Amino acid sequence: MQGYIHRYRRKTCTFNMVPMSRPKILPMKRRKPENHLVTRLDLSNCPDGVVLAPLEPENDIARRFFNGWETPLAPWGGFKLPSGLEVLKENGQEVLAFNENAVRVQERSILSKKKHRNGTIHVAVNQTDAFAGPHMDSMDHEEAFAGIVFRAETSRWYYQFGVEGQRRLVLYLRRDDNWTVLADLWETIPKGYLDLEVALDEAAITCRCPALGVDFTVTDSTYGFGRIGLRALGKARLASLEMNQTVAQQTGDDRLRSQRRAALHSAGADIPDAVPACILEHQDLGGSPRFLDFIEPDRYDMLISGETLRAATADGETLWELDMPVMGIVPSRNQGPDGRLLYGFTGIRSIKDSINVTGGAGSDVVYDQMCIIRGRDGRIMAQAGVPPMHETARRPDYSAGTGNLTGHGTDIVVREWRDDKEGGGVNLWAYDEGFNRLWHHEQEGAWYGHHWAVRFCDVDGDGRDELLGGGKLYDARGNVLWVHDRDQEMLGIHGARHYDAVAVGNLSGDADLDPVAFLMGGSAGVYVVDALTGRTRMRHRVGHAQGCVTGKVREDIPGDQVLVATRWGNMGILTLFSGSGERLWTIQPDYVGQGATPVSWGGAGPQLIWTNTSAHAQAFYDGYGVRVKELTPLRDLWGERMRRDVGCHTLRMGRDGKTYLGMTVDEKTHVFGPEGI
Repeated sequence: MQGYIHRYRRKTCTFNMVPMSRPKILPMKRRKPENHLVTRLDLSNCPDGVVLAPLEPENDIARRFFNGWETPLAPWGGFKLPSGLEVLKENGQEVLAFNENAVRVQERSILSKKKHRNGTIHVAVNQTDAFAGPHMDSMDHEEAFAGIVFRAETSRWYYQFGVEGQRRLVLYLRRDDNWTVLADLWETIPKGYLDLEVALDEAAITCRCPALGVDFTVTDSTYGFGRIGLRALGKARLASLEMNQTVAQQTGDDRLRSQRRAALHSAGADIPDAVPACILEHQDLGGSPRFLDFIEPDRYDMLISGETLRAATADGETLWELDMPVMGIVPSRNQGPDGRLLYGFTGIRSIKDSINVTGGAGSDVVYDQMCIIRGRDGRIMAQAGVPPMHETARRPDYSAGTGNLTGHGTDIVVREWRDDKEGGGVNLWAYDEGFNRLWHHEQEGAWYGHHWAVRFCDVDGDGRDELLGGGKLYDARGNVLWVHDRDQEMLGIHGARHYDAVAVGNLSGDADLDPVAFLMGGSAGVYVVDALTGRTRMRHRVGHAQGCVTGKVREDIPGDQVLVATRWGNMGILTLFSGSGERLWTIQPDYVGQGATPVSWGGAGPQLIWTNTSAHAQAFYDGYGVRVKELTPLRDLWGERMRRDVGCHTLRMGRDGKTYLGMTVDEKTHVFGPEGI
């Protein structure tokens, strides 16, 4: 039926009906969504020079020009790493130069503090070198690579689109050491700055480079929400970096952030807050306090190390005092009628002016004497000279606890900490509780590393302990039972060559799998090993695996869990493993790393995980890696202090059995407990 247009005449009250021609249907003009700038690295008028040095206090340049940005691979407040970032003036414009650092890593990155899902990222980058040397993050990449990082969940889980080796454009999906090429174009890359763009629309990822005519789109949903920025292996320069979003994209990101905040609030509703319990003044106490049950079981008194060694109750009442400093104290595993034995070092002398000290706790002194102290009354039970050590030894150290080599459970191993390039050491000396030497062994192959790399365990169940020293297991007489089957592999990996920490025991809760050993191999990652044979069952490339703790944080999984932290090349990544070796989850609470402890908080339920390496990381996580409680009072106390100015540890005081959180700042230990104590 043909349509009509009705024309109406008011005066005569008559109307005519005129046939209407069929209308033309024109395409609707859609308005292109307007993009809004949401973040930009703006260096206009920034003074020339090195910026964002990790061990320099935050300054006006950082606040004015880098507000909202972070440097994950050399984080502010972290360790002794040069930033590798320098502002230069080039043709009248300030640019950010990514320079190599051959000491630890050759990669640099700058990422947004905010996380994003959708939007469009633009950079102008100049890759000035085609090659880069070996580095700790990924031993297989020797070509320079610079480009846009987006949806970064950790510093080893992200997408990156950029220039590789001045010979191709490539879009990678990275997950640890797996670099999956999603799209690439082999092309000679012109010299100078190259404009790159990434447009994100849910699972669609579009990468463009107008100068090379590149415009490819892939679909991938591995990572859905994360930080954006630029990452460079080798030398590169960045002239501009910005992200634009439509109103809808901004709203979507805000919604995701709001949902996460709501989930955090809901999850932490039943977890007690951390409230101040007391402040321990080091000046009044005479030194730094440490709480141990060295006199009676489950009564936690103070050991105060300073110019003297003083034992005191939790209320500060002196129990006994030795008129000499004693450092590096390790308590015996077992309680006896006279409490625990305390193994320490004395005969302390300064070496500040005699050798090149590389840093670390107690790195400016050495110890000449060993002593064993009875916990009940402070009586010295045995004393001996430190065994002769290598000329590069920084200081001696003890094993992480005593063991049962002779049948008494009071034997200990002295190890070395050397300033050689390998770190850690190779010599082990075993002693009984009278400092009678039981055996000595000098290792070959990969070294042992930090304090937690030498541990006792009765691996074979014969009633006497074995000693796991790095990647080698010794029997009670000092004979080598096995060498880790990947020991030689460790020697060939840049940033490995020593085992930084170990965990060993019946960890899995399965008689067919136990005992299990976890070997933290630095940049080699984590090896899960049959503790009876030294054969590797699994290997996880989580980053530079530096330390670990064990505990029960999951009731739904048999056995214990092992929490591993990373350092050099990828600071702050935490990975939880089951006792049998499966990876359960990976998170990165901050970029400072290494510090997390299972905590029984409030006396109910499974343990929580306290991350404590920076102000931002003052929080509890549950056994699924979910942030469930902000520890605001601790975060505020930390403030803008450097990591080296703050110490964190758990402690128990007196007889109440509760776990407390301790934060040492300015020679004061601030103690926090569950709400309502």
